[in-house]
Order: sequence, then structure tokens, then C-alpha cells
Amino acid sequence: MANINRIIYLIDEYLESNRLNHVGPSEVAAYLAKNGALPSDGGKTLRKHLRDGKIPNAEQPGGKKQSWYIRHSNCKKTSLSTPAHTSETEVIMTKVLTSSVVTEGLAPIADSESEFLILGTLPGKVSLETQCYYANQGNQFWKIMSSLFDESIPLAYEDRLRFLEKHHIALWDVLKSAERISSLDSDIKNLTINDILGFISKHPNIRVIGLNGDKASTYFRTYINIDELPKHIRVVSLPSSSSTNTHFTLDAKIDRWETILKQ
Repeated sequence: MANINRIIYLIDEYLESNRLNHVGPSEVAAYLAKNGALPSDGGKTLRKHLRDGKIPNAEQPGGKKQSWYIRHSNCKKTSLSTPAHTSETEVIMTKVLTSSVVTEGLAPIADSESEFLILGTLPGKVSLETQCYYANQGNQFWKIMSSLFDESIPLAYEDRLRFLEKHHIALWDVLKSAERISSLDSDIKNLTINDILGFISKHPNIRVIGLNGDKASTYFRTYINIDELPKHIRVVSLPSSSSTNTHFTLDAKIDRWETILKQ
């Protein structure tokens, strides 16, 4: 029996490694077969999964019996012909809760030597109050960093910033601002996007972009045109470091986050 979650993961991996916005079943089926996820049948089994609706973000723009286009599982459902916005794009939602407030994100943490850019969605309440990234003690970001680099994380935020600088890590968020009523990404409305491409142009040593969580990945892949990134940059979707992400254990998160350090 096919492991659909593994198939979806490998499709995402293929899209990321080849910097593709979408792929056809015949092309990616060979990759799936190579990794033991599907039989080597020219895409026949994959097409059946597509017809059964088991693969997210897959469609036939020309109608039935026409070519399939498969996109990243974290890509927001939009028309394939819709261009991605590249800078401070404002997306207006139709329903806004009257009790929501506008949340402004933090300035990026980076220097001229930064190589890894970790993008969250938008800072939570504690981070905004303290003006410190990942300040909520329930967030596992700093535990993940400690494990990745086999170092203890200092308590003082200024020392933590020096830790990031030492390991060439930059921090920012995909969203510049949004309306929301809690720290949950699911409560986000009326958003604007940070100028990620402009940031990359000013930090040419960036070689990996890590997207911290499904929402960050969704917003990035929907509103940032990956084709406009320098060709050497690798984009990696990562499980959220938030403690509310119970789909992954801490050890499993660490295993996935290690991918940002691969050459």
C-alpha cells in the first residue's frame, strides 16, 4: 500500500531541489520510483492517486484528460497563471474580525556574512512585547539551534544574537504586518508581505532559505516568485518550531531542520 505522506514529501522535495513551481506526473514519477515510493510504471500509479484526489495542489487546467500539474503541498491554491508578487504585496481578505489588531513584525536580524535565512510567519505576542525573536519559552527554535550546532544556547538575547551571527544565521518573517486576534498563524487576516527579494539582493551570501512552518511556506510560495531568486539559493520547507506543532516530535523536527545545513 502506498504511503501517501511519503509521496507528497518526495514531490515537495523534488520541486524544491529543482526550483520548480509545478511538475508533471511522468517527470516526478521517476523520482518517486527511484526513492521506492511508487513502482516504476511511467506514472500510472501516480495518476491514479491524482484522479482519486490524494495528492494536494494538483489540477488539470485544461480539463479532464488533459495534463496534470502538481505544485508544492504548501502552495496556496491559486490559478497557475497568477503571477507571484515580489515585494510589499498587500492581500485584502473579505472578512475581518472587529476585535483583531494590526501586528507589525520585527526588523530582520542579519549581517553581511549571513548564509542561512530562517523565515517565520509573523512574531507572536511574547516576541512582539519583548522585541525578541522566538521569545515564547514554548517555542522550540532555540532548542533546535542548540542541537544543530551542538552548543548550549545563552540566556541573554544579545548573546543569542551573537550565537546566530557566529553560525551565519539570519532571522526574519514572510509577513510584514497583519491583523490577528492571537499568536496563532491561523488567525491572520489582511496581510502585507516583506520584501524578501530586496533583502536577498542586499545579502548576497544567503544560500539557504528555511521556511519555519506550513503557513510561512504557504505565504512564501504563494507571494514570492521563486524564479526571481538567485539560482544558488535552496528553499527548504521546515516543520514549525512552535510547540503547538504536535505532528512532529522535537527529535523529528531536529532531523528535518538539519537539511538546512546540507551543501
